[in-house]
Amino acid sequence: MLAGIVIIFFGVQGIARLTAAPEDQRAAAYHFGVSLSEYRKVSGLMILGSAGVAAGLVVPALGIAAAVGLVVLMVLVAGLRLLCQDGALRVAVPLVVAVLTAGTMVW
Repeated sequence: MLAGIVIIFFGVQGIARLTAAPEDQRAAAYHFGVSLSEYRKVSGLMILGSAGVAAGLVVPALGIAAAVGLVVLMVLVAGLRLLCQDGALRVAVPLVVAVLTAGTMVW
């Protein structure tokens, strides 16, 4: 159940970010202080992480590796949001997602 939520969350987020209008992607990349290419790569990593967690349902080691990568990614996102002074809620959301993703490793 938790793995399913994590798979859907990261898959949908990654796809939404990659298919967003180019001006929206540029605005988000600018907000975080990264290049458009880096923003798109991170979006792709979200999709790959989602696929890795899904594959982990068959090969547990792969799922654990993917979940660790996604947890690290979310901690970095929280740090970027903190640096951008986005406010407590926007910093807390990726941290909560990181904790839920970590939960897939212990299940």
